[in-house]
Amino acid sequence: MLSRCLGVNDPYSILARFYDLSMDVDYEQWVRYLLELGLRMHHIPRQIVDVGCGTGNLTIPLAKRGYQVTGVDLSSAMIEMAQEKAQRLGLDISFSIADMRSLSLPGQLFDTVISGCDVLNYLTREKDLRATFKVVHKLLTQGGLWFFDLNSAFKLRQVYGNESYADLQEDFGYFWDNVYDDSKDICTMELTFFVPTESGLYEKRVERHQQKLWTPQQIASISAESGFSVRACNDFLSFGPCTDTSHRWQFVLEKR
Repeated sequence: MLSRCLGVNDPYSILARFYDLSMDVDYEQWVRYLLELGLRMHHIPRQIVDVGCGTGNLTIPLAKRGYQVTGVDLSSAMIEMAQEKAQRLGLDISFSIADMRSLSLPGQLFDTVISGCDVLNYLTREKDLRATFKVVHKLLTQGGLWFFDLNSAFKLRQVYGNESYADLQEDFGYFWDNVYDDSKDICTMELTFFVPTESGLYEKRVERHQQKLWTPQQIASISAESGFSVRACNDFLSFGPCTDTSHRWQFVLEKR
């Protein structure tokens, strides 16, 4: 039985509780891939900041390997989940709530920045993307590397597109409805959750997410203007070039 709908919530305010249950991703493989990308560029991370760390799914495996890692995310709910996971594992990770467009970590420099899980697609205005590039440039040491991935044109237009999905888990369910705006290259995703309450009833909760298509050509242009060199644009989880049918593009940028 449903009790009520509480309107549209901030992105990840509800999803944070169910994010890890909803994602079928091998994060250990993801981390191994990023580290191997670095090795192929003769880069060994020492101080890492995970910008847009979410629930810590990349931050925590890196910390378990002994790397010094800092996690940052705009969502307080996601940071809370990340902190709880790290504490359960006895890991000493510094997590902060901050906006990547204006992030400042005074007195700290990093040789490696990670922005995983299509976090930059959430920047729907070019000025915000440029602001983030400026922030990351300040965080990095000279020659430092920034690893980030983007949902591709194929994924946003064809896989997400105007499609709908649904999933029923043991203690929650959701519907996921997408609309792609070709004029703006923005995919709007409305997630409708049915979540249990203490009374035994289920509440209907809605979140709205938007992701913007940023092409490799746009990234190359902004990189050059922001003091970066593009070291790689790969088909995700491979070491080959990104293609028109890639679902995810993996970038590696170097601070000049």
